[in-house]
Amino acid sequence: MHKALVIKELRESAGLIAVAVAAAAYALADLTGVRLLPIQNGMPSAYPFVGDTTLTMYLCLLAGSLAILLGFKQSAWELWQNTYLFLLHRPASRTAIFATKLVVGIAVLLLVPGALIQLYAMWAATPGNHATPFFWSMTAWAWKLWFAFPLVYLGAFLSGIRPRRWFGSRLLPLATAGVLAAVAAAMPWWWLALAIVLVAAAAYVAIIFHTVQTRNF
Repeated sequence: MHKALVIKELRESAGLIAVAVAAAAYALADLTGVRLLPIQNGMPSAYPFVGDTTLTMYLCLLAGSLAILLGFKQSAWELWQNTYLFLLHRPASRTAIFATKLVVGIAVLLLVPGALIQLYAMWAATPGNHATPFFWSMTAWAWKLWFAFPLVYLGAFLSGIRPRRWFGSRLLPLATAGVLAAVAAAMPWWWLALAIVLVAAAAYVAIIFHTVQTRNF
């Protein structure tokens, strides 16, 4: 049953995942000086990971957009399509069904931007690719930003299943998650950033499970 649910989630989100992978490939090419499209200048980043505003922009656009779209795709979109009428009558508990959704969504969200950071770091660590020194510790800020985006996904997912008006308080969880993710990413101390993300994520997951157990879909 769980395998079938995972396959369903991946199949239904395949288009969104493909777009995200293509966007990550474009970002990686732009950062490393590979011209995939004529609009790219073919110049690699001068100082990889050091004041790298280009990488920051790509990570925020890629991970942020994927988190929001995937969160709403797995929650509000299925509600609009009346998929829950079929899904919740399968021989599985609501907790198992929505836990599978969250696991798949967070895994996709971490894998695609994570691959971008890792491949870019491997390129920067390869001698001859650029003229500046590189240490793996220079990537710490990028991984901290990467780790904060699941909060945005959980905020979008909760906003998608809340029985509220869209132009009222329904988007409040997403807005709050965005603020918490930004605060965590800006923290100079890893332990505090980790604590903010984990505590907030646990609270969001608890509210999501309470909502799906009490709401009449």
